[in-house]
Amino acid sequence: MQSYIKRTHMSMRNGFFIATLGLLPVMVQAQAVLYTGSDTVHPIAEAALSAFVRGNAAYKPQLKDTGTSPGIKELCAGRAIMAGASRAMKADELKACSTAGVQTLEVPVALDAIVLVVSTKNAWLKDLTFAETSKIFDPASAGKLTSWKQIRPSFPDTPIKVAGVDIKHASFGFFAEQLALNGFLRSDFKDFKTHALTGAYVANEPSALGFMALGEASALTGQVRPIAIDFGSGVVTPSIDEIATGKYDKLSRTVYLYINTTALAKSSPDDIAYTAALIKDMDKFVRFANLVPLKALQYQENAKRLASAK
Repeated sequence: MQSYIKRTHMSMRNGFFIATLGLLPVMVQAQAVLYTGSDTVHPIAEAALSAFVRGNAAYKPQLKDTGTSPGIKELCAGRAIMAGASRAMKADELKACSTAGVQTLEVPVALDAIVLVVSTKNAWLKDLTFAETSKIFDPASAGKLTSWKQIRPSFPDTPIKVAGVDIKHASFGFFAEQLALNGFLRSDFKDFKTHALTGAYVANEPSALGFMALGEASALTGQVRPIAIDFGSGVVTPSIDEIATGKYDKLSRTVYLYINTTALAKSSPDDIAYTAALIKDMDKFVRFANLVPLKALQYQENAKRLASAK
């Protein structure tokens, strides 16, 4: 049955919260997926679930890592309680949720970064400049920049192969945008549905260069290794400390969790308790997923905002 409630959409931009009030129809579907969206944020939701089910083995919700854009679409359609996002929601996505009468609470989760990786079988590629990275992935380089020796004379004359997640993932868009490539990568770019598949490909291709989320790259230690980047002030290795201090420059980002508070309020007590536990101990789960925690005050604020949303 269609019901009407007062909609309050809250989002955070640069520390300010914006609330929009209105009366809109709300359609909440039964048995919504608990989590969907970014596979960067997904390990955090999984870590929280592993901790939660220790005292409730019968609790078996659905967690899916579909990618940021598909996940937000599911959230706005009322088919998910929360969606992980490797970027902030776009204006058209906010409008879609608003039009559907879905209340969303934006929760900053962690700092992440896009990491360039090579196979551990590759002993020669240690670092790249940001300009070299952009040149390698540039659509104009397809069919022209084909050998690593064209990048630096000291590199071997072996084929350049590049890989990463597909265009449905926020990581793709973020990476292409930061490299100033207008949302496109070279046509011979090998795209994959997940970071894990990217890692598996790179691990077996000594001349391949891939881009991955920090946490996913860390999970594949021993198979792939990160490449240091020179953003203009010397090479910087992607690490928690370098990302936290801002030294990893243009390839760092904030990742988010968007909660459909309308669906959560109508969900089971276990879903509500799990979500509260996830938000309360977020810093612990972020560390488990090898991402970079935000300030403690931010996590405290997240917990307060969730409590207020209820």
